[in-house]
Amino acid sequence: MTVDIYSLIFSKLSGDSDVSSFACSDSKDLEDFLRNDAKTRQLEKISTTYLVHSGTDIVGFFSLSMGCITSDSVKKMSLEIEDPPNKYPALLLARMATKDGLRGQGIGREMLKHVFAIAFRLTGQIGCRFVKVDAKRDPRAIRFYENYGGFIKITQTSETVQMVVDLNKIGDGENSIAV
Repeated sequence: MTVDIYSLIFSKLSGDSDVSSFACSDSKDLEDFLRNDAKTRQLEKISTTYLVHSGTDIVGFFSLSMGCITSDSVKKMSLEIEDPPNKYPALLLARMATKDGLRGQGIGREMLKHVFAIAFRLTGQIGCRFVKVDAKRDPRAIRFYENYGGFIKITQTSETVQMVVDLNKIGDGENSIAV
């Protein structure tokens, strides 16, 4: 199946959303989250999940939450802040997945554009300096976030690599995403 990325429809997950057809064999935990936990997390105001449709098919999803980044984690980014806080506010891209058979068609990049658009809307209402993701230690995932979002690695564990992008640097030629 080929997807026309220009006709993608983004919507918030609702109680009526049927997500049973979404399959992500690369990451069964992402598939499980969408099918079994996303609605509850949304009701509990822990995260908000957005579905991405092509026609009637769910072709991807992402979940967002609030987060923060410690000042020590971003010192190497050479931020020019006179009196830096102990922690910086961040939008956490908690989960993101593209449906089996549809990777490589630009759906992930379109989801990132939508995440950045939400982040910029937030900056007009609350403090939000960064978008943060805890990517799996999979070279493909890390390359994706670096290449299509301008994310840089700041810390890592045995399972994940914490990556961030400074919203003040998007649009100045340093990143490949144009919001």
